[in-house]
Amino acid sequence: MDAYLCVRLSNIRYLTGFTGSHAVLVVSPAGAILFTDGRYTEQARMEVRGAEVEVTPTPWNAAARRMRTLRARRIGFESRHLTVESFRAVSRGRADRFVPGPDLVAAIRMRKEPGEILAMERATAIAAASLLSVLSSGVRGKTESGVAADLVREMALRGAEGVSFPPIVADAPRSAMPHATPTGAAISGDGPLVIDFGARANGYCSDETVTVLPARPPRSLRKAFDAVRRAQKAGMDAVRPGEPCRGVDARVRESLDRSGYLKYFVHSTGHGVGLDVHESPSLSPRSRERLEEGMVVTVEPGVYLPGIGGIRLEDTVKVTGSGCERITFLPKTHTPLV
Repeated sequence: MDAYLCVRLSNIRYLTGFTGSHAVLVVSPAGAILFTDGRYTEQARMEVRGAEVEVTPTPWNAAARRMRTLRARRIGFESRHLTVESFRAVSRGRADRFVPGPDLVAAIRMRKEPGEILAMERATAIAAASLLSVLSSGVRGKTESGVAADLVREMALRGAEGVSFPPIVADAPRSAMPHATPTGAAISGDGPLVIDFGARANGYCSDETVTVLPARPPRSLRKAFDAVRRAQKAGMDAVRPGEPCRGVDARVRESLDRSGYLKYFVHSTGHGVGLDVHESPSLSPRSRERLEEGMVVTVEPGVYLPGIGGIRLEDTVKVTGSGCERITFLPKTHTPLV
């Protein structure tokens, strides 16, 4: 490649420090230049490091002019992140020079530096303290959406820049939907209650899921909970440098298969976490990546029983020289509903 077009905002932030919502980054042997609009003149001046900045009403057109100036014959771009409309604007009739390719920056981002992990640890502490505060005030009888709003507010009060994603609060049979949207339904207390949540600190995300059971859960729920907990332990025990990501997923599936719950596990075992809550690598049967020291991934098996409810336990771990260490720290036990 003679030049590389970077358009994914989290990649641009990783490379330059820019946190605005509209930017294009062109990287070439001549250097890097970031194009943004007038809303971010001062912000770009304060934040951007390692790149020239050009403020213009039309960043895409300006990027196209820059690449013509470079006389670039082969221009790589992030094909998963560039829209058709933006591609037309930046290619300007020279589409044959643009080479779609993988997200090259994502491959660099997989291994975290100490400062990145520290930011995720801070985000995790904010999120966990917020959840404990919400649970301690009692959630029985409150609505799912009300509990989700309380959790967002508590994270903001504790210094979060925002949430990693809108919290999932799903009670009873609705907890069998892995990505349920909170509703106005009141939390019954009969459980299970699945809460998937995360905060942001210095741009970095946390991600954790707890499942809250009734004080005296039915045997079916306790059995499913124990199966998920064993599967999660099997997955976390497999996390180590050099381990194929699909190998971690396989250990989880083997555990659930032995327990008779594999058919109720409907998603992958985990994913990377960083500036985005879902990053590479993927812990799935289709993954071709291997774990390396410094990666940060989730391990989150789940069992979803139609008409009854779901159990999901999620921790975020960092890969160490010999295994892994949890970043999330809330216990994944039979926590009674309050």
